[in-house]
Amino acid sequence: MVSKSRFVYYGMSVLSAFALAPLANAQALNGKPKAVLEEVVVTARRREEGLQETPLAITALSADYLDAMGVSSIADVETLSPSLQFSQTNYKAPAIFIRGIGQRSGNPVLDPGVGVYLNGVYVPRSDAQLLDAVDVANIQVLRGPQGTLFGKNNIGGALLVDSKRPNADAVEVELRVTAGSYGRKDGKLTANIPWANDAISTRFAVNSKRSDGYIDNVNSSHNLFDEDRLALSQRTIWYATDTIEVDVFSFLSRIDERGTPYSCRFQNSGAILTQGVYRGSGGENLQQACDDSTALADHFKVSQNDQDAVYAIDNQMHALTLRMPVFGFDMESVTSIAFQDNIRISGDSDGSSVEGVGVGSNAGNFVFQAGGISAPSADRNQFTQELKFNGSLLDDTLNLTFGVFYAREELNNTLDGTDVGDKGLVGIPGGAALGLPLPIPPELLLPVQANTASLADYENETRAIFAQASWDVNHWLQLTLGLRYTEEERSAVHTMIVPDYDEYANRLNAQIGSNPAILLPVVHLMDGIYSPVSRGQYFAYEAPDVPLVFLPSIKGNTTFSEFTPLFTANFIAPESLADTLNFDSLIAYFTLSDGFKSGGLDVRSTQTGSVLQQFDPEQVRNTEFGIKIDALDQRLRFNVAVYQLDYTDLQVALYERGSTNTEVVQFTGNAGKAVVDGFEIELTALLGNWTINANAGYTDGDFIEYDLGTNTADGFAVVDRSGEAFPQVPQNVRGMVVQYDWQSPIGRIVPSLQYYYSDEIFIGTDYLSADYDSSFIAQYETFNARVLWDVSEQLSFSGYVNNLKDASYFVGGIAVTSVIGVANRVPGSPRQFGVEMNYRFQ
Repeated sequence: MVSKSRFVYYGMSVLSAFALAPLANAQALNGKPKAVLEEVVVTARRREEGLQETPLAITALSADYLDAMGVSSIADVETLSPSLQFSQTNYKAPAIFIRGIGQRSGNPVLDPGVGVYLNGVYVPRSDAQLLDAVDVANIQVLRGPQGTLFGKNNIGGALLVDSKRPNADAVEVELRVTAGSYGRKDGKLTANIPWANDAISTRFAVNSKRSDGYIDNVNSSHNLFDEDRLALSQRTIWYATDTIEVDVFSFLSRIDERGTPYSCRFQNSGAILTQGVYRGSGGENLQQACDDSTALADHFKVSQNDQDAVYAIDNQMHALTLRMPVFGFDMESVTSIAFQDNIRISGDSDGSSVEGVGVGSNAGNFVFQAGGISAPSADRNQFTQELKFNGSLLDDTLNLTFGVFYAREELNNTLDGTDVGDKGLVGIPGGAALGLPLPIPPELLLPVQANTASLADYENETRAIFAQASWDVNHWLQLTLGLRYTEEERSAVHTMIVPDYDEYANRLNAQIGSNPAILLPVVHLMDGIYSPVSRGQYFAYEAPDVPLVFLPSIKGNTTFSEFTPLFTANFIAPESLADTLNFDSLIAYFTLSDGFKSGGLDVRSTQTGSVLQQFDPEQVRNTEFGIKIDALDQRLRFNVAVYQLDYTDLQVALYERGSTNTEVVQFTGNAGKAVVDGFEIELTALLGNWTINANAGYTDGDFIEYDLGTNTADGFAVVDRSGEAFPQVPQNVRGMVVQYDWQSPIGRIVPSLQYYYSDEIFIGTDYLSADYDSSFIAQYETFNARVLWDVSEQLSFSGYVNNLKDASYFVGGIAVTSVIGVANRVPGSPRQFGVEMNYRFQ
């Protein structure tokens, strides 16, 4: 447990910075300011409030600021908010973390640790959370557990993405075009159309993003980190009466891209798959192929098997929102449906040019194809209904928010697979430790058939009731109390698909005599492993189709429930005190809140069978102290939060050896207890024509208990991993944007420079990863530059250069040390440049 004195030390350090910042900036100003900071309205407590009046750690980014910074998806927000990370792991869709809490795995049995809401509608799956910012009005980053008011309990925090409301003022059409390096070609068209005598207004938006990719895959003609995305949205508002509003929203997107690039770093020669002899154009030796990839790391290049990395998914969401007064309260009803299909998501787990290990849904497709059959199409759907009421009592001194929430999610034909080698065929040297009863000479190879796949259907149901009340005790004190009760039901039907090992031996033996090198028959010795053959015979085989066996389905269901309370005390400085301190406004708040994320059912599979096992819910208790200040005639804004999170039953995706030592087994477990503590600072200052936006975050996560049973090289054992670093989260991050507003004779010109720094990141997954320095991604910093030229109210141009120093770095990755024996690191972007044109039709 982190000591109280350490927690107080963080607070005192931040308060010292808070005390000095206004003085430093006051000395920098000469004369009366010409401009002030805008009033920012947020909905973090499910009603409209001023940012500086809300006792919650929030970053609020307006549409104008997002456009000025070139933000085109929510992942770009990472550098603009403290304690927010979009971590790159096994698949291209990043995992979102806030204050060290998130979910690195894309396994559909796991809910994200950070919730994403589009116009108030929860986006349930992490691979569907990378929403293109089609027509965004604002993005709000809520840090800390949102366990009371939001549709799903989000233990790390929440991202609220709101699209622009249509208006009845006039027809508006806007076109934005971007062209840049690496084949960048983006187009965005928005339109606002009032109709039906201005009783109805509609906004349309379409956004196309195309890029050839900026990471060169030397083993393919295709670059990686390419983009091929199309997104459309419409929002229609009908003012049915003076008091009834009907809001209809639709969002559709299509993504069809190659997957995450990996720079491979070899780790563990004892991992059985690193000893494998592979077939195919990528080479036979994983260690050599991995070393070849490492040599390219400083040049924004990788050497990767082209077919194993893919990211494709179609999303659509439709929502109907009704707003009207009911019995003196403002009622809001949000009904939504969402669908995902055409899902092909896989990662190249060995990160090299060899035909090694591919995992994910597309790898499952390859397993089925190797069996000569087609996999059924996966699809997902979600229905949600929320009914919320806002109102006030006692002469507006008591503000109430309460309501109910329901969600049902179905995931059908969820496909996963492990595609190893050439149609599953790998050669293991006879000297490898496979647990065979007799030693095999190392010059002989044991053919191994290592393909597996699974099909699963999941149903998730959530029911919740919530209420929160804020009482203005007097003019300087507000108390808030909230409570949510949640019930979660989870059910799963899982079918394991494995090779028919005896029939596979028959198909190998059917080739005897077809090639002079193929002389000896093989016999199935044990699960997936066959009797030894010469190297020549192994390479002479034509890899046959893999006969598949569908094991009996296993079923299960479970239920969880939890109360999640919140208490906040908010001190609002009286005007006299604020004047004495030379502040325009000051609030200080203390929050004690709980967060909860449902447990579920996951399958722990081997090549011989499967077990459906339950994992428990995650729970977090957040203790937080924050201060928000506006000063210098609203020219300076300074917000700080100090927090401690007590984290229990962490849900972790684990990788281990299977029963035959040739399998990559992934399953979900609970990792005991952890404590995360730290602080966040946000500063905005107007200094004449200069604007400075700065943020910094410190996140220190420590495992208190982390004992997990896993298959090791010496058999099953309980391993104490409490000394490991917290995964995927940098301890220190900081960012700054400096802008200068110049009213020139040819129009307004705004140059800006952005800086971002991230500490090292631990990317390990299994019990051996922490033993290798290569399981850590080094710290990095980037500099980006932009210039905006407003020629007129209709026409503007922008130019940008990202990664000015053209320095190589890594932004994430995954190390599967015990089984595959490599660390895969995701490279960052090289220097990129481009120009944008924005035109508003009148």
